[in-house]
Amino acid sequence: MHTQKTLPAVLSASLSRLSLSISAVLILFALATGLPLAAQDDISTQNATPAINGAWITGPASNPLSHLNGPAWRTTANPAPYDFHDFAPITDVDAKLPHWIDLGAEERLRYEAYDNSNLKAKVDDSYLLNRFRFQVSLHTPSWFRVTAQVQDARAGFENPPLGPPNTVRWDLKLAYAEIGAPDKHWLSLRVGRQLINYNNTIIANSEWRNQARSYDAAVLNLNGDREHLGLFAASAVVPQGYGVSPHQEGNNIYGAYGRIDDLVGRHSNLEPFFLWRVQPAEVVEAAVSKVTGKENEKALGLRLKAQINTAFDYSGELIHETGKVGTQSIGAWATQEGAAYQFNDVAAKPRIFAQFDYASGNGNPAHNATHATFDTIYPTAHDRFGITDLFGWQNIEAARAGTTVEPYRRLTFTVQGLDFWAASAVDSIYNTSGSAIVTNKTDHGRHVGAEIDGYSWYELNKHFNLGGGVGYFGGGQFLTNVTTSHSYTTYYIALNFKDNGRK
Repeated sequence: MHTQKTLPAVLSASLSRLSLSISAVLILFALATGLPLAAQDDISTQNATPAINGAWITGPASNPLSHLNGPAWRTTANPAPYDFHDFAPITDVDAKLPHWIDLGAEERLRYEAYDNSNLKAKVDDSYLLNRFRFQVSLHTPSWFRVTAQVQDARAGFENPPLGPPNTVRWDLKLAYAEIGAPDKHWLSLRVGRQLINYNNTIIANSEWRNQARSYDAAVLNLNGDREHLGLFAASAVVPQGYGVSPHQEGNNIYGAYGRIDDLVGRHSNLEPFFLWRVQPAEVVEAAVSKVTGKENEKALGLRLKAQINTAFDYSGELIHETGKVGTQSIGAWATQEGAAYQFNDVAAKPRIFAQFDYASGNGNPAHNATHATFDTIYPTAHDRFGITDLFGWQNIEAARAGTTVEPYRRLTFTVQGLDFWAASAVDSIYNTSGSAIVTNKTDHGRHVGAEIDGYSWYELNKHFNLGGGVGYFGGGQFLTNVTTSHSYTTYYIALNFKDNGRK
């Protein structure tokens, strides 16, 4: 029987074939030359953070790889020499190659441990995570580029079963063709497997995960002097244990993400955006059942981030979601506000920050005709709500405050506290992937619990950094009747290497 394919299905299949073709050519080239191959860095990924120029309102925890190879990503940018001699083998090799070849490599080694996983008593684990990426790009001087990146992510000593996102062996992370450069030309088009990270709260690549996230997509970036617009059609890649991970057919997201610079004063970004998500089978009300239905969801949002002077940053975001999931209409919303002040003339340059998050929940999941639980879509998973990574931006209120100090150049220490409340006492609390982890069917109180974190990062040189952290969560009234454990502890030590070659 002949079945007519829809346009999204045809587009998805075409993108997959293009990604595989690009990767095959470039990976064979890399193997033939015996050279290792850096992640896609452009205007669509560098401006995803909640502060200006890639900085963070909160501490610099979310993407430690981004501290390397450039001062724009750091909380502070110290121009003094590094303490350790630089080690940049890819840069050295790249300098000897023709100008139309770019190479890059990343390596990350991290030890992680936790107690009481998913708030279940004595469910503990500790393991090593290793992630290696190599990339090659072939390009003209300015207007055309073809890129492929292979990634090998593995866990050692982890309790079984092993699999995504910690173990994904020799996967295709990136494979795209690009006309124009987003940071140089008014128009650029990228087609294939790539990163999309316009906004860490709702459409991002979640770099902390061992696999991280990429998309099979077509992305058009339009850039003026102060006005910027990204248009995209994408399907998130679903990681599998070995080989080239596919995307899920019919699970698509389309978007228009804008940015206007300096509209509300110098050093400001105003970002209006629209996202449209469709899924063939989404859980309608995770708090009461696993019944699925088709999802057709639209999110309209506005984000403002600004820097008043070299010391004060602030940001705010508001998102409203409409549409339909199964037979229910969607009516949900979320907001986030944050501010930070850095004492540049004080020893250790202390930077204090505060943030408030709210995402709506469902007041009566079993009977409401409207689905009111906010959908966080594709967020950055780490440090959205503390480094324990217990919760996602759904049915939650979170207040956060802390400080970062830099007692020595490029050595930072951050301490922060968080307090969590459920927006609805009878909805679920959700994890960073959107799955319900704890549900109350009766009102036992909205207080979910509190968390305290401490972590540190130190840049040894331009290509290496070292860090570690510990986070502790203690549960409140919302949890006392439905979990076997009311506390959770996690800690990590990480070493990161990133060499983008001549970039």
